[in-house]
Amino acid sequence: MADDDAELLTLFQNAVRRVRQAAVRHQDEDLHQAAAEIGYAVCTVRRGQGQPCLAPEDMCDCPVCGAHPGQNCVSLPGHSLGDRPFHTERQHQWEKL
Repeated sequence: MADDDAELLTLFQNAVRRVRQAAVRHQDEDLHQAAAEIGYAVCTVRRGQGQPCLAPEDMCDCPVCGAHPGQNCVSLPGHSLGDRPFHTERQHQWEKL
């Protein structure tokens, strides 16, 4: 049973990432919105059961630079990335969901 859950979670995560990548590639806000709604619905249920779901970079737009999931953040004055691909504010935003 646990193996089935892990496999299904991996399928879900990979599918959401592919939708996000397509949204970035095609600059399609509707695809971003669809992926956000699917991710929110599934992750809300999984977190309610105490289970992991998606990483912050797969769930949330960055509140600092506006990067969509599927995109790395960009450094801005006063908001350096250092050696990280994402702003810490993105992580904090996800923790509030």
